[in-house]
Amino acid sequence: MIANYPLTALVDVPDIRVMSIDWNDSVIISKLYDIFRGTVVMKGKATVKPEQRRQPAATRVRMKVFPLLLKSREAADQFPACIQVIFACLFGSTTNQKLKVMAVQFVHHVCLNCSDAKFNPIGSVIMSGMVKVIDETKEDASLRGQAYLAIGKIARRLPQLVTKDIALVQKFFDAMCKEDSETKLAIQASLSMMSEAFKGMEGPNLKIMEALIMQNVEKDEHQARMMAVQYAKTVYPPDHIPSRYVLLLACGDVKEDIYAEATKALRNVASPEKRQKLDAGKEDLPLMPDFSELVLYIYEKGNQRIKSSQKYVTGNKVLPFNPSAFGEILLYLRMCLAYSAGLVPDVESTVAMQRQSPAISRVIHQLLIDKPGDNGPVQVYIKLMKQLLSAIGGPPVMYCLTEVVAGAPNKLASDFTDNMAWIKTFLYSTREDMREFAAQLYAIVVSSAVEESKIPEIFNELLQNMKTKGFECQHGSMLALGFLIGRQMYKAKGHHGDIAVEDMEVDSKANGIELYREAVEQIAKNLDSRDVAMVMGACTAIGEVGRNGSLPVADGEVKEKAEDSAVKDETVTKLSIVDCLISKVQATKEPMKVREKAAWCLGTLCVGEAMFPHTQRVMKGMLDCAQPKQIELHLTVGEALVCAALGSHSPVARDPWTVQEDNFKPLTDAGKDEVEWLLSELHTKYVRSDNPHIRQAACVWLLSLVKSCSGHKVIQENMKTIQGAFMSLLAENNEITQDIASKGLSIVYENSSKERKDELVADLVQTLMTGKRPQQQVTSDTQVFEEGALGKTPDGQSLSTYRELCSIANDLNQPDLIYKFLHLANHNAMWNSKKGAAFGFTSIFSQAGEQLAPYLPKIVPKLYRYQFDPNPKIQLAMTSIWQSLVSDNKKTVDMYVQDILEDLIKNLTSAQWRVRESSCMALHDLFRGRQIDDMVDKLPVLWENCLRVLDDIKESVRNAAAIACRTLSKASIKICDVSQGKIGEKAISLVLPCLLQHGLGSQVQDVRAVGISTIVKISKNAGALLKPHIPLLVYNLLESVSGLEPQVLNYLSLRIGANQMAQEKLDSARIAASKSSPMMETVNMCIQYVDGSVLPELVPKLTDLIRSGVGLGTKAGCANIVISLTYQCPQDLKQYAGKLMSSLLNGLHDKSATIRKVYATALGYLVKVSKDSSVEKLIQKLKTWYMDKEDESTKSSCGLTLQAITHHAPDVLKRHAAEALPMAFLAMHDKRKRENQQEEPENVWEEVWTEGTPGTEAGIRLYLKELVALCQVFLQSQSWHRKAQGALAIKTLASKLGSTLGPPQLGEVMRALLSGLTGRTWPGKETLLTAISEVCVSCRKSIENPPANGGSEQQPTIEQILDFVMKECKKENLAYKMEAVKAMGIVLETYQADRFQELADILYPHVDKDAKSGEEEEELVGEYKDLVLSFKEVAFEALGQAWPEVKATQDVHAGRLWAVLTKALSDSYWKQQVAVLHTMTKVLDRLLILQEPSLVEEHRESLTLMVQPTVDPLVDCLGNMKYSTVRTEALDVTERIVKKLHVVGHLSLLSTAHQAKLVQCLDKMAQDSKPELKDKASDIRKFFGTS
Repeated sequence: MIANYPLTALVDVPDIRVMSIDWNDSVIISKLYDIFRGTVVMKGKATVKPEQRRQPAATRVRMKVFPLLLKSREAADQFPACIQVIFACLFGSTTNQKLKVMAVQFVHHVCLNCSDAKFNPIGSVIMSGMVKVIDETKEDASLRGQAYLAIGKIARRLPQLVTKDIALVQKFFDAMCKEDSETKLAIQASLSMMSEAFKGMEGPNLKIMEALIMQNVEKDEHQARMMAVQYAKTVYPPDHIPSRYVLLLACGDVKEDIYAEATKALRNVASPEKRQKLDAGKEDLPLMPDFSELVLYIYEKGNQRIKSSQKYVTGNKVLPFNPSAFGEILLYLRMCLAYSAGLVPDVESTVAMQRQSPAISRVIHQLLIDKPGDNGPVQVYIKLMKQLLSAIGGPPVMYCLTEVVAGAPNKLASDFTDNMAWIKTFLYSTREDMREFAAQLYAIVVSSAVEESKIPEIFNELLQNMKTKGFECQHGSMLALGFLIGRQMYKAKGHHGDIAVEDMEVDSKANGIELYREAVEQIAKNLDSRDVAMVMGACTAIGEVGRNGSLPVADGEVKEKAEDSAVKDETVTKLSIVDCLISKVQATKEPMKVREKAAWCLGTLCVGEAMFPHTQRVMKGMLDCAQPKQIELHLTVGEALVCAALGSHSPVARDPWTVQEDNFKPLTDAGKDEVEWLLSELHTKYVRSDNPHIRQAACVWLLSLVKSCSGHKVIQENMKTIQGAFMSLLAENNEITQDIASKGLSIVYENSSKERKDELVADLVQTLMTGKRPQQQVTSDTQVFEEGALGKTPDGQSLSTYRELCSIANDLNQPDLIYKFLHLANHNAMWNSKKGAAFGFTSIFSQAGEQLAPYLPKIVPKLYRYQFDPNPKIQLAMTSIWQSLVSDNKKTVDMYVQDILEDLIKNLTSAQWRVRESSCMALHDLFRGRQIDDMVDKLPVLWENCLRVLDDIKESVRNAAAIACRTLSKASIKICDVSQGKIGEKAISLVLPCLLQHGLGSQVQDVRAVGISTIVKISKNAGALLKPHIPLLVYNLLESVSGLEPQVLNYLSLRIGANQMAQEKLDSARIAASKSSPMMETVNMCIQYVDGSVLPELVPKLTDLIRSGVGLGTKAGCANIVISLTYQCPQDLKQYAGKLMSSLLNGLHDKSATIRKVYATALGYLVKVSKDSSVEKLIQKLKTWYMDKEDESTKSSCGLTLQAITHHAPDVLKRHAAEALPMAFLAMHDKRKRENQQEEPENVWEEVWTEGTPGTEAGIRLYLKELVALCQVFLQSQSWHRKAQGALAIKTLASKLGSTLGPPQLGEVMRALLSGLTGRTWPGKETLLTAISEVCVSCRKSIENPPANGGSEQQPTIEQILDFVMKECKKENLAYKMEAVKAMGIVLETYQADRFQELADILYPHVDKDAKSGEEEEELVGEYKDLVLSFKEVAFEALGQAWPEVKATQDVHAGRLWAVLTKALSDSYWKQQVAVLHTMTKVLDRLLILQEPSLVEEHRESLTLMVQPTVDPLVDCLGNMKYSTVRTEALDVTERIVKKLHVVGHLSLLSTAHQAKLVQCLDKMAQDSKPELKDKASDIRKFFGTS
C-alpha cells in the first residue's frame, strides 16, 4: 500500500489533464493491465524474481484505471488479462461495489468488442461468472440487472451456451416474477436477446419451452407475458399450433404493447405490404397452421379452460377465453381457412373478406365431405362462433358465421332451423352492420332449410315488424325481407332461368305475388325516411331484390311533366323508385354514404330484369351527378353504370358467396346491353365537357367501363376512341384524373393489337418530351386555372374562367394582360401533360418494354431530370415512371450518362426556372458518388453554367445551384487528385482556367466563394500536377485576396484614415488575416513546386501585379511570394531579382505604411539572391531618395528597407556599408515631431547603424570622412529640418569622439555650423547652437591648441565662435534667444572667457526688475509667460556660468549682480529660486575678495551690503518645506557665506540679529527628514558656536 501511495495520491488530484492518447494501442493497454494486476505468475512461463514482482494496484488506482479500459476496444481483446481483471474485481478480496459494477460493464464491453477467436473459448467462463453474480448478489439490484443483460449479450454471440441448458431460461422467467421493476426490464431485455438462440430447436427441449411459454403467457407480470409472446413468435415456425395458441391468448392481454405484438405476429401474412409482395410473386406464401388441426386444438383447449379458473364469465354466459382473444381466435381461424384455399388471408375489412368467400366455400364443401359429423372442423368452427356470439358477439364473427353457412347452405342451413329465434336477436341488434349480416344469415337459412309453406308466414311476420316495432326491429326486418326475396328469386332463377315474379312457385300464387309486392312497396316507402340508416337499408333491400330478379311492382309511365320524386303511398312503381333513387344520388345535401348506396341500388335494378324498362333513365340520372371532389361517389356511380349497361350479363347477378366473378355465366342470353350507348355518351358529351369536374367524373366512369367490359365487342371496336379519350385526360390539371386516365391506358394497352401498342407508346413519348396536348376549344366558361390559383378579385370573385380573366383585364385597362394569363395557363398545361404522360408510362411500361426500347435514349435523360422537378406532384409522377422504367438504376444511368449530361448542359440555362432548378438537382444526383473519368471533357461547360445559375434571379434556383456546385466541386477535387495520373492532369488543365475565369473573376460573392473553395481544395490534392498552371493560378489568387476581403474593412480604413497609428494597426491586422486566407494558403502550397521552368512565366506576372495590384492583401501577398521564392529557388531567381527589385522599389511609395514595410521586408530578402551591382544601385537609389525627397513616407521606406537588409542579409549590408551607414547615422538624428506613428523612424535608422557598426564611436571613426561630408551637405541645405538634423549629427560626432575630433574635420564642421548661424531665425536653428556648444566642450583641446601647420587659418578660434554666439544672444525671438544664452553660458564657463559685460547688458533687462521697461510679469499670460519665466531661469544660470574670475570685472559688476540675485530670490517662484541660488553659489566660489582677509577688510562695506540683505531671503528659502531642492541650494549658499566669512575671520559682517535668524533656521533644519540636509545644517551651526 505504501508503494502505491504516490500513484494513488496523483490520481486523486482533480486538476490533472490527460493528453490525447490512443487507447487502442496494445502496448498502452498492456501497461494498464500490468498496473492493474501486478505481476502475474503463469504456468509455462519464466518465473519472476520476488524483488522484481509488482503488487496489484490499490483499489483507488483500479477505480481510476478501469474507465480507461472501458474506453478501449483493444482491452476487450487481450486474453487472459481481460478475464483476470473481471474475476478479480467481481470476486477478489480487495474489491468493492463500484469495481464490481465496472467489472460487469467490462463484460458488456468484451461482448461487444472481443473478436470471435478469443471470445468463443472464454464465453462460457464469463457466463458462469455472471450467473454466480446473480446468485450471490442479493442486495444490489442494479448489479444483478447488469449481469442479466450481460448473459443476454453472451447468449446472442454464443447461442449454443443456452440452447443446451434450457433451465437458464426457466430461471430467468421465474426471476421476472420476483425481481423489482428495474431488474425485470433487464431480464426482459436479456431474454429478448436470447430468443434467437432457440430458433430451430428440436427434441424434448422444444416441449419444455412450449410448456414454459404456455405457463407464462397468462402470468400477472406483464414482462413475463411479453417474453412468452416473443418466444412463441421467434422460436417456433408459423405453422406450429401451440405457439399460435399462445399468441392468440396474448391477443386478449390488457397491455396494449403485448396485444399489438401478438396481433402483429399472427397477422403478418395479412399485412398490406406482405400481400403486395405476395401478389407480385416476390415472396412465397408463408406457412400457417392447418385449419382442421388448429380448430380442434383450440376447441379442446377451450373445453379444458371452461372447466378451470381461467374461464371468462360475462353475465350468465361462460366463455373459455376473454372476448378479445376469442374474437382474434375466430379471425385467425378464418385466415387459416383462406390459407387452405390457397389465398393470401385478408381480414382487414368485410369487403376484402367477401372477395375470398367463393374460394372458401369450396374448402368448406370439401371439409364437410372429408370430415363430416358434429365434431368435424367446420362444425366445431361454427360452435365456437355461436359460443362467442351468444355471449357478446361482434359483426366480424357474425360475418364469418354467415360466410360458412352461405358457402354450403344445403348442408349447414338446416342446422339453424331450430335457432331462428337466436338469429332474430341479432337481426334486431343495436348495431347496423350486425343487423345486415344477421339478415343475410336469416335469409339463407329460411330460403335453404325452411319449408316453402312456412315462408309466407315468415313474410307476414317481417312485414308486421316493419309496421309496428321499434327502429332496430323495422330496419332488421326490412333487410331480412330484401335478402329473403332476393334469395328466393335467385333460387327460382337457378331452376327456371330468367322468369318474372308471376311465374315463381309458391303455395298460393296470388298470395305470393301480393306478399312480394307489398314487401317491396313497404320497403320503397322508407326511401323517403328522414333516418339515414332506414334509407340505406331500403336501398340495400331493393338493390338485393333487383339484383336477383324483376321488382314485383308496375313499370310506371314516363310523363312529360316531372313530378315530385318522392315515392307516393299509392303509386309505387319501378319508375317512381328509379326517380327517387336518382334524386338521392344527385342531392348534394344527402350524406355521401346514402348517395353511394342509392347509386349502387340503381345499378342493380337493371341486372335482375333482362329488359328493364328504365335502364337509360337510370344511366342518364347517374351521369348527371358529376360534382367536384367526389371521387368516391364517381367510383360507385361508375360501377353502377357498368351494371346498368351490362344488365343481366353483369357479374353482379351471381351468388357472391359461392360463385367467383371470373366464373360467372349468365343464366340466359336474353336482353340487350347498353354498353354502346354509354360509351357514346361518355366520349361525345362528358369527356369533352368544359367543366373539369365533369371530365374527371367521365374519366372515372370510362375506366370502370373499360375495366369491367374490356372483352366486350363494342369496347374492342372503339379501343382507339377510348385511347384518345384517356390521352386527352392525361393532360388534366388534376393528379387523380391523370392517375385514373393512366390506369385506363394500361387496360387499353393490355387489350390492343401490336400496331395500336406502338402508336400508344409513340404518343406518350411525344407528350412526355414536348408537353404537347390536344387542342381545346375555349369558351367564356372554360376554366383556365384551378380555383384559387390566381387568388380572388377585390370583391371576392374567383379568377379561373376565361370570362373572369377577360373581365379583370378590362377593369385594369390592360387588354394585353389576357395574353399573359393564357401564356401562363399554357405553360401550366404543358407540364400537366408531361405529368400525365408520366402516369401513363407508369401504367403500361411493365407491358411495353419492347415498344419503348427505341425511345430510351430520348426518354431516359428527360425522365432523369424530371425526377427533380420542383413541383412535388410532377416529381412524384416522374419518379414513379423512372422506377417502372429502370430496374437497375446505376446500370441505366451509366449507359446513358453522356445523353443525360448533354440534356443537363442544355437545360441548365433554360428560360424556365423550374427546368434550371431541376437540372441543378439532377446534376447533383448524377455526380454524387460516381466516377467521372468519362465526363471530364464536360466539366468546364458544367462549371460555367452552374456558376451562372448560382446568380439566378430566383432563390430556389440559387439554392439548387449551390447544391450542384458543391457536388461538382467534390467530383472535380477527386478527379484532379495527383493519384489520378493522366486523367487528373487533363482535368486540372480543363477545370482550373474555367474556375479562375468564371469563379474568381465573378462579381457575385457566392460564385467567388465556390470558385475559391474548389480551387483551394484542388490545389491541396493536385500536388506536382499544378506546376504548369502555377503562374496563372498564383496571379489570379493574389488578385482575389483583396476582392474577397469584407467591405466593412475598407469602410473602417476610410473612417480612421486621419489616425496613422490606428491605420497601421488596422492594415497589419488585415494583412495578417489575408495570410491565413485560403487563397494565400493555396499560393504558398503552389510555391513549393516552383523551379526554373516556372519562373520565366511567373516573374512577369508577379512584377506586373506588384506594380498594378490593387488592395492591401494583394500587395502584401505579392511581397510574401517574393520572400518565399528566395527560399524556394534562390539560384534560379537570381537572374530575375533585378526586375522584382525594381517593382518592389516602386512600391515603397505606396500610401499605406504597412505595405511600404512589407515591400521593404521583401527587398531585404531579395538582396540575398541579387547581384552586387543591383544592391549597390538599390542603396544608391535609397540614398538619393532620402537626400532629395521631403515626404516622410519615402524617408521611412528607405529606413525600413535598410533595416530589412540588416535583418535578413547582414553580409550584403557589410559589403555596401560605406554607402548605407553614413546615411543611417544622419537619418537617426531626424528629431522632428511625429504623431500617430507606431515606431519612430530614427529608431529604425538607429537599429541599422547599431547592427552595421561594431560600436557608435568605432563606426564614427570608420566612416568619419563620409559622415562629415554628409553633415556639411545637410548644413548647407535650404531645408531647415536638414540643417537641424546635420547639427544634431555633428553634436553626436563631437560627444562621441571628444578631443579626438581634430583637424581638418573639426574646422570643417565648425565652419559649417557657424555659417549656418547667419541669417534669420528659423524653427530648429537652436540645434546649431547646441551643436556648437557640444563641439566647444568636447573639442576644447583641439580648439585651444590649433595645429601649427597653418591649419588654424581654416579652424575658427574660440573668440570667433563667441562672437557668433553672442550675436545670436541678441536676437529678438525669445525661445531662440534662450537657447543662445544657454550655449553662451556653457562655452564661457568652459573656456573661462570674460564676456560678462556683453552678456549682462543683454540679460539685465530681463532679470533686473528695476531695469525692466516692459509690461509687468503679472500681466503676462499663457505660453508666453511660461517662456519668459523659463528664459529668466536660463538667464540666471548663464550669469553664473559667465561670472569670470577677473577682479576688474568683479569690482564693476559684483554689487549689482548680487543685488539682482538677492531681489530675485525674494520675488521668484521656486524654479527661479533654484537657478538664482545656483548662480549665487558660483558667484561666491569665484568671488576674489572673499579669498584673502586683506581684501575682505578692504571691501568690508561692500561685502556687508552684499551679505546682510541676503540673510532674510535665505532664511525664507531655508524654511521652504514644500521644495527640498530650494532648501538644499539655499543651505549650500549659506554654507559658502558662513564658511568663507569664518575662514577670513569676518563672520561679524553678519549682524547679531542675522546670525540669530540663521542659527534658529539651522536648528530647525537639524531636525529635517533628509539626512544630508540634517548633517549639513549641523555642520554650519557649529560655525556660530553655542548660543
